[in-house]
Amino acid sequence: MAHQKNQTLNLEILIVGFENLNDYRIPLFLLLLIIYTLTCIENLLIIFLVCISSRLHCPMYILIGNLLLCEFLYTTDLVPLILHHMLSGRPTISHLGCSIQLNVSGSVTMVETLLLTLMSYDRYLAICKPLRYSALIHNRLCFYLVATSWFISLIFLVVVFYFVINLEFCGPVTIDHFYCDFTPYLSFACSDITPVVLFTLSVSIAVTILPFLLIVLSYVFIIFTIVRIQTSEGRKKAFSTCSSHLLVVTIYYTAIFCLYGMPRSGGAEE
Repeated sequence: MAHQKNQTLNLEILIVGFENLNDYRIPLFLLLLIIYTLTCIENLLIIFLVCISSRLHCPMYILIGNLLLCEFLYTTDLVPLILHHMLSGRPTISHLGCSIQLNVSGSVTMVETLLLTLMSYDRYLAICKPLRYSALIHNRLCFYLVATSWFISLIFLVVVFYFVINLEFCGPVTIDHFYCDFTPYLSFACSDITPVVLFTLSVSIAVTILPFLLIVLSYVFIIFTIVRIQTSEGRKKAFSTCSSHLLVVTIYYTAIFCLYGMPRSGGAEE
């Protein structure tokens, strides 16, 4: 058992990634590096502006700042390793590194989902309860809700990391992806994965399906309220306050469905 555990700790995972694009490795590296750098600068700049500008110290901008922080953490968790693999030509990662990567990305995704739900609630209050908006949601309450979202995510990270780091793998692992994807990685485990699967499945339903239903419910009330507005100018102004959030939610849940809801063809290789 100890020998098997040592084998698992020393395990190297092969990430297939851009294996078929080796001839274009350097141009792809430079393109991805530029995009990553610009994304990080943009996110950090907006977060900085939200922090220093007193006029932006309101619930919606606090949520936007945290959402951009999630974006920064998510891309930083994945992209630097992808860049390293492209430059070195040796796309491998350790069992510990893979466990950290997939847990950080999963936890940040959880926070993003909760923040988008809080943003839909904020838009619901702004449009449907404008006179009571300041009483129903304020900076202190928003801070508590955001802190709770990060705390829940941290608990999830610790629990799943404990499960994953204690899994045993019986042979070489090759993941046909650009990073350590959760489901293909678990498929190579030769120890019991039932506890971690049940835990992640139940948490995923709780923090993905339930928030989605709450967002839909919020927008049902928002649409009914907008329809009842007498003037077209008023309807246009009301819709413009939530259109950007609605677009982000649509893109976000479409991406989640495409990544995890649709059947896959060979995420892992023997």
